[in-house]
Amino acid sequence: ISKTRSILVKVLIGLVVGLLGSQYPQTLFWGEGSLQMAIDGQKTAFASTHHGLPDLLTRMARVDPSVPFAGASAALQIGFVKILAITLACAGKFPGGIIFPLFFAGAPFAHAFASLLGPSLLPVAVMGLMAATQAAVTRTPLGSALILSLTSSGSTELSTMLPACLVSSYVGVWGSQWLSSKSYFQYSEKNDKSK
Repeated sequence: ISKTRSILVKVLIGLVVGLLGSQYPQTLFWGEGSLQMAIDGQKTAFASTHHGLPDLLTRMARVDPSVPFAGASAALQIGFVKILAITLACAGKFPGGIIFPLFFAGAPFAHAFASLLGPSLLPVAVMGLMAATQAAVTRTPLGSALILSLTSSGSTELSTMLPACLVSSYVGVWGSQWLSSKSYFQYSEKNDKSK
């Protein structure tokens, strides 16, 4: 009965994530195009991202993916729904990584506060929240900062992003450890059965 239950749980989680994706198609991750949309607040043309989603799905969206975020509410909806979809997928033990989806989830939160930050600080805030979100879950601050800094260095000087990403990553880890000593990943030697 546990195998049947496991299958039913996966089907139910898959349906919920699918429903979330039908309402917020930009939270379905299809690679660099969707990540770029999150980074720039949906200023990248949705049609140019090669998403493969039917027009019917994108017309049903609660937050129009073909225009920049209309305000803080739109950005927060995308961020929270993406976090929820990641959480559900992890709980259902669906295959796939969480690193880039977590980067994606952090970016809309920075856009929610864009009016407070101003245009000159927004890129640093986006990268900082992306790094903090990912590092808070995986507890890999240096790796998070390096991945983001090196992948963004084509459009921004590495010296500009690396300090912000490093600080944000370590603050993210500190904050997550302050909230809970448990981690999504188990790094302790007690769990290493190869010794």
